[in-house]
Amino acid sequence: KKALIDYNKIQIDESKKSIFLKDSNMIIDLGAIAKGYAADEIVKILKNAEVSSAIIDLGGNIYVLGDKIDGTPWKVGVQNPEKSGSDTIGFVSVSNKSIVTSGVYERYFEQDGKNYHHILSPDTGYPYDNNILGVSILSNNSIDGDSLSTTLFALGVDEGLKLINSLDDVEAIFITKNHELYLTNGFKKAFTLTNNNYEIKE
Repeated sequence: KKALIDYNKIQIDESKKSIFLKDSNMIIDLGAIAKGYAADEIVKILKNAEVSSAIIDLGGNIYVLGDKIDGTPWKVGVQNPEKSGSDTIGFVSVSNKSIVTSGVYERYFEQDGKNYHHILSPDTGYPYDNNILGVSILSNNSIDGDSLSTTLFALGVDEGLKLINSLDDVEAIFITKNHELYLTNGFKKAFTLTNNNYEIKE
């Protein structure tokens, strides 16, 4: 099936507003950005209804609209990738921002003592095997966070930081298997570390 992974086999006809797949066995899966798109559409609906304060939580995709009722920024936890549920490593204080996370800890299975997560390399068809447990993105739009969190996970810390630092209005935190945190400058300003098992690296 790996031979079917090739965006060059997608033909887009702007005039007819149509898409053609050159191989009949191919499909387009928008799952990686669907929640981000949905979150952004919900924000539009709320703004049109003159809602000025809200939190939208789609599981891995969070958008905070405005400030809290008391006028302070929202505090959104950054998931501890080694724990389930509401356990966090820290939080970001933000308003009118999207926080999107991609990680190995939400969807995976174990086979012969090895974990297989859902973020797959198109080159191998297997999960990326790097030092990253999770990546969280701060951005103005949730769909941007969706695409960037997966992309940065695939690139790894060094190349991921190069990419994110070349873009405007987006920030990131990388969480590694050896409990190191790599943050962009903007993420550092918003982030408070609460878990002493993790260390912020420069």
